[in-house]
Amino acid sequence: MAEIKAGDEINTGWWPESVRVVENTDQNNITSTAFTAGSPECSTTFVAPLSGRVAVIVGAEMRNEDTGNNRVFVTFEIRLGSVAGAVVQAAVNARGVSTTGDAQASQFMTHGNMSMVETLTPRATYFIRAMHHVDAGTLNDIGHRRICVVPLP
Repeated sequence: MAEIKAGDEINTGWWPESVRVVENTDQNNITSTAFTAGSPECSTTFVAPLSGRVAVIVGAEMRNEDTGNNRVFVTFEIRLGSVAGAVVQAAVNARGVSTTGDAQASQFMTHGNMSMVETLTPRATYFIRAMHHVDAGTLNDIGHRRICVVPLP
């Protein structure tokens, strides 16, 4: 991994384009307590910059109609190359967003979070997708999911 320092000349090949994906299909009455990608998946590929670091922004519209204070979580996972590739960054709640757990009736709330991912192999292709799960219950919904990947120095 090359280090970019102040004053270095930046080569455009070091900076692949940012990518984003939005999936608007509702994911209703989610029951899985294990991470799942949903159907259809909210996924895309990106190329790691020379620094091996990217900012991942994940967002979702979510609601909790469950009176049991059960939350829904939306985050991301990164795999090398494709959906069949090795997991590079596993889906974890701390890198995503969630509902508060309070029953919110029919109101969707929009949440977003940014997380830096490091130690990617420069110029390698990665597959990223949104993942979600619930604490418990059956009345958690996602209105839509979105991911943006931005190269970092």
